[in-house]
Amino acid sequence: MPSLRSIPRFISAAATLARAEMSREGRAMLAEMRRVQRSLPQRYQARPLPDFLAELTPEQADWAGRDEEQVRALTDALALLDRRSPFGLCLRRSLLRYHFLRRTGLSLGIVFAMRARRADEPPGMAGHAWNILREQPYHERPEDMAGFTEVYRWPQEKPRD
Repeated sequence: MPSLRSIPRFISAAATLARAEMSREGRAMLAEMRRVQRSLPQRYQARPLPDFLAELTPEQADWAGRDEEQVRALTDALALLDRRSPFGLCLRRSLLRYHFLRRTGLSLGIVFAMRARRADEPPGMAGHAWNILREQPYHERPEDMAGFTEVYRWPQEKPRD
């Protein structure tokens, strides 16, 4: 059950998806995004992480010319509203952004990070994932990354732009 503070985010995400459904291009983008989104958990479990991420990396920018902000807003809305996924929100969002924004030609990467849980959290480690663009966090709040140590980055080579 979402908290009262998060209800506006859910309403905004639902409105973003509803607006996209009003155009042919928006419906086509959402259909493709949902198809990929539903396949992520099974694809992830079927292979080692580098192989999974290589498969998720588009070979070409076949969505070049599409509005990057619209694509980001749609992936973020889909990730937020996908409550059945075994992945946490940050991983769902990072994977969807990575795949679809790279299809627009944006050279995003993904950072995977860990931290020890705080005393008020269950014991163990906490994980987080976020996107980077030109070695900088992409649409990520600094406070959400605080205390995390990078453990893996994809792609492993630095982008050329």
